[in-house]
Amino acid sequence: MFDRHFFAARRAALGLSVEALAEGIRVAPSTVRRWESGETCPSLRTLALAARHLRIPLSSLMSEAESNQAA
Repeated sequence: MFDRHFFAARRAALGLSVEALAEGIRVAPSTVRRWESGETCPSLRTLALAARHLRIPLSSLMSEAESNQAA
């Protein structure tokens, strides 16, 4: 499952605004806000782009609950 809290924290830690990240991954800023609020989740393709911009492995954006379910 998408870890919206880590996503938002990482974006903030890098000093990226919602707008800057959105521009980098070619989505609307409102889309990033909806991800961070938990209203929606990004597609796998978009999540991979976001992970690249956040300079972290894709797996970092998945919650522990998802990791445990996959095991």
